[in-house]
Amino acid sequence: MRILLSRKKMNVFNKRAEVGDILLNNLVYLILLVIFIAGMLTIILQLKNGASVWEEYYAKEIVKVIDFSNAGDKACLDVQKATEIAKKNSIKSFSEIFTIDNPANEVCVKLSLGRKTCFNYWNNVDIVNVDLKFGLGENEKNKLCFDVVEVQR
Repeated sequence: MRILLSRKKMNVFNKRAEVGDILLNNLVYLILLVIFIAGMLTIILQLKNGASVWEEYYAKEIVKVIDFSNAGDKACLDVQKATEIAKKNSIKSFSEIFTIDNPANEVCVKLSLGRKTCFNYWNNVDIVNVDLKFGLGENEKNKLCFDVVEVQR
């Protein structure tokens, strides 16, 4: 009699998981795995040709030039490497590479599809006449030129 009672108690505590529970648990892990792999692939694709590193470099350099400029200055920067990387990453328009938002005092550089790197400048000036000049000669480099003027807001 005692043996039968203990077997009944054991059956209550040793329930087998149903097939639906096992499938649901595995599905949750599979979804998390797919999200993790997609995130890792995104990071790898952005780092494969150094696009994110060059985005940060050019954004910081442009911000430095703007911060140390005075109203009335004109600046031209060599952006040959940036245009080469953007071309490799299938950026459709070169006007998308460098964007300067005067009301937000922000410089953004986009060298790969999807994301862009932005930094703020602190100098109280506006940037006008932003022009990407392409070097046509053998030794000519692509240049980003712009004018620094007093705030026009």
